[in-house]
Amino acid sequence: MTETPAPVAVRLRGITKTFGSNTVVRPLDLDIRDGEFFSILGPSGCGKTTLMRMITGFESPTDGSVELAGRDVSKVPTRDRDLNMLFQSYALFPHLSVYENVAFELRVRRTPKAELDTRVREALELVRLADFGDRKPNELSGGQRQRVALARAVVGRPAVVLLDEPLGALDQKLRKEMQFELKRMQREVGITFIYVTHDQEEALTMSDRIAVMSEGRVLQVASPIDIYDAPASRFVAGFIGSCNLIPARLEAGRAVTSGAGAIPADTAEAATRGLADGAEVVVAVRPERVTLHADPAAAPAGAVRGVISARVFLGDEWTVHVDAQGLTLTVQVPSGETGAALAALADGAEVAVSWTTAAGRILPAVDQTSGDAAGATATVTAGPTSEGAAA
Repeated sequence: MTETPAPVAVRLRGITKTFGSNTVVRPLDLDIRDGEFFSILGPSGCGKTTLMRMITGFESPTDGSVELAGRDVSKVPTRDRDLNMLFQSYALFPHLSVYENVAFELRVRRTPKAELDTRVREALELVRLADFGDRKPNELSGGQRQRVALARAVVGRPAVVLLDEPLGALDQKLRKEMQFELKRMQREVGITFIYVTHDQEEALTMSDRIAVMSEGRVLQVASPIDIYDAPASRFVAGFIGSCNLIPARLEAGRAVTSGAGAIPADTAEAATRGLADGAEVVVAVRPERVTLHADPAAAPAGAVRGVISARVFLGDEWTVHVDAQGLTLTVQVPSGETGAALAALADGAEVAVSWTTAAGRILPAVDQTSGDAAGATATVTAGPTSEGAAA
């Protein structure tokens, strides 16, 4: 039985943004579903913040439309859009208590006193600060101030909350804790969260779906698992996590490298991407899916021999660089029996590496989105793994 898709909370159609001669967001279509945790992920300067600002109304699209719950709000001011925002700076009023910070929006709306009190207390309960209402922001930790800002963002029950890198000011341990907390809170309130970040771990940890952006284009929209396991382009494969991108050429249904010859790769998928014999490709292999054989003689047929050029111990695993017949491969080795054998080896030791055919994903050597795509529309709403199209 086919699941009925959730209603659309935010719909972008043909949206683009230019500043003078500089196109910051290239034409794209995008649907964000009601009640989902949706992340817009990309490097600095990719256009993700500008895209968010067009959704909020801080920027007007050069072309295209923004819809919230089916209503075209492209020319509607921010204050009249049913959304709220959470920023890295928190923007709390230092002279007001936690309770009054959270209550501020409701007081502006002249919400009845009893309802205001109930909603503020519910919001503080949600963020686990029920006993902190009388404190001032300067009496709180960074993580607690973050929670207050979130309570203030959701207390008015907007349809959408946009979060612009809100965890960037926190230390690593607290940032990890808040990733789980944000996801928990979002599930409890059921509000659509749109999270803008350059941090792949944040996006993978919290999101129901992720849109990966580069150079003003959305390259892929999919679940975190699909983004990681089935990247739609060379950029996505290299940007999300660590990935070996091995240059090769398709020959007689095999991926052939210049130094190591034929290597394991899922060549059956190449035809679906329009890649024929003679095409230049890359074989994308995640480091944790590469097996390192400390004894090359015991390696399976087809394994690639090489030497250890560098290795780093990370506690639960080793990260190893192997120079293998013209290839430089990164391998993640768990700290266990293989890790113990690895520890006994010196840099320069001969080893072998192997991976399964399914672990080698074939992608075009040059992303189809490179070059000028002005006038093209990237449609990224269909299917679990959708690519941005470029002319």
